This record gives sequence, C-alpha cells and structure tokens, in this order.
Amino acid sequence: MKALANVYAVGARSPLGLDALSTALMLRTGLPAITGAPLAAPGGGPLTMAYDRTQDPLQVGEERAGRLAIEALRELARMAGPAARGLRLRAALAFPEARPGQPKSEVGRVLMSELRTALRETFGEVLVDLSAAGSAGLAYVLPRALSALAAREVDAIIVGGAHSDYDPLQILALDVAGRLFTPERIDGTIPGECAAFALLGRDDLAQTLGLSPLCRIHSVASAEGDLSAYGDASSLDPVALTAVIRDAAAGLPEDCQLGWAIGDHGFEAYRTRELYAALTRTSSSFCPPIAIDAPAQRMGRLGAAALPLALVVASQMYKRGYAPTPFGLLFAGSDGGERGAVLVGSV
Repeated sequence: MKALANVYAVGARSPLGLDALSTALMLRTGLPAITGAPLAAPGGGPLTMAYDRTQDPLQVGEERAGRLAIEALRELARMAGPAARGLRLRAALAFPEARPGQPKSEVGRVLMSELRTALRETFGEVLVDLSAAGSAGLAYVLPRALSALAAREVDAIIVGGAHSDYDPLQILALDVAGRLFTPERIDGTIPGECAAFALLGRDDLAQTLGLSPLCRIHSVASAEGDLSAYGDASSLDPVALTAVIRDAAAGLPEDCQLGWAIGDHGFEAYRTRELYAALTRTSSSFCPPIAIDAPAQRMGRLGAAALPLALVVASQMYKRGYAPTPFGLLFAGSDGGERGAVLVGSV
C-alpha cells in the first residue's frame, strides 16, 4: 500500500515528558500531569492545569509556547541527524486559534518569530506554511506540503504545532466563556501546553538520513461544521467529525478496519457527545474492540499541538510494538468548528 509519507524523526515537549519518548511512555501508563499551577484562577485560589514545570514561571502565552517548540525542534534535529540540515525542507505548522474578541492579526506573531529562529538554528532556511486553526490546523496545512513532497519540490517536511494556556488572558477567556474547569464545572476545559514536531519524507529519505521509518501516513482529511465551542449546534449531529473519519478511513485497504484512535477530546461534554455520535455513524470503519486514547484528559488542552502530538505518540507506538492494530486514526477538533483526521499505519 503506497503511503503519502513516512515519519522518520520526532520531538516533543509536554507536561508529561521532556522529550517524545518519555511523553509517549508516560501517556501509556495512564498517569495524569494535572496539578495546581502558579497562576490565580479567576475566582481566586490555585488554577488546575497541566504545565511544564521546568519552564520559567514568569514566561506566558506565545513566548512560552515558543520555548516549548524550540526544545522540541532541537530534539527533532538530534534524532534526524546532521544530514537533515542539507535537505530542501518545507514546514507545515499548526498555530493557535484566536481567543474570542482577539483580532486574528495578533495571533502567532510572537510564536512565529520564535519558530523561525528555532528552525534556522536547527535546520537552516525553511519555507513555512501555517494554519491558525488550532487543534485541527495540521490537517488543513499538511496536504499542500505533501503535494510538494510528492512532486519532489522538497526532500522532507517538518510538521508540528505548539500551544500554551499558561497565560492569564487565555485563562480569563476560558472562564468568561464558561469553559474553564473548576470544582463546580467539572465538564470544563483543563488548560494545558505542549509542542510536538515530526520529520516526514519519501522512502528514499531513509538512505539519506540512515534512519528507518517509524510509521507511515496514508491519508489526511479536514472539514468544517457548525459545531463549535461557542455555538448552539447539536453535538448529536457531528457532520464534520463524521466526514473526516470517513474520508481518512477511505485510505484503508479493502480488507482492513481501524482498531484504535488518538483524539484531542478532554472533558467538555459537547466533544464527548460528538465523538460517540460520529463513531456510531462510522462504525463500519472500526473493528471491535475500539481503543480510543485521549491525551488531553491527562495533560490538559493541546490546542495546535493536538495532531502533531498524536503523530509523535503513534510513531512511538509503532516503533516499540504496542500499537493495537496495523492502522490507526488521529483526529482533532478546533473551537471554531474545524475537524481534522490523519490515517497512520505500520511500516
């Protein structure tokens, strides 16, 4: 089965681990990284969230997300090796969504500056494509980069995203919207932060880098729907999520089904209802029992890092032999109604 690309190297920084391997293995244990953060909750008292306690506690927002991204990119460069610096590279990056009331022109300016510096330091000059669509953003920006890879316009692709809720303005926005987790609002969003990146390439990149593929990408799907974090559409009518699951699963061989998935859903009730309604509509694509992992339930909201982190975790699952079935689905949903999915498989 011909794949769109192979994953050759990964890097991550999260509340659970200082690198990709420790993050993936800690997720496998089921242990949570949720604790009290040194930020005041809007109602007073400590804020419940997942955060990287090795970072400067005075660093917030996009500057903090940028620091996480720099460390994840350095790990990616170490794993890829010195030969990666001489490649023709293109980056497909997911950026955070705008907060309610925040002008879109303000989103990502600090983070983009940090990422350009980090990319230049680790890989040299890299052409960057980005999507400021949050959790599902990678599914929107990745197809164009994969087309460039297939046309041999580039040798490899760097994909990734970074997110941090460690920001008083972000916490306030979640609280005003009635979405922030509190002891009284247990189906709210638990703030989090993460950065994750992967290096993708064709089969011939293995010889150039001296690396074996970790896993393969077979299809990418995206769709927009009316179901958002701020609207009143019914979560029992999951048009967009159903569409991306079906479209991504269309990349399966005829005799294969999905046995596991990694999603970005946390504890918000509307996302849980949406997921189970979509699974009911797409049940023919899955073989029981279905194993669905939800990293956000143990390390807080992942934002733009949701699909990149899922790809990092899936790569480690295949590399170390604990992926339940040969094919898996990675899916995510943005606050604005965008949904994205990526079909991955073993080498």
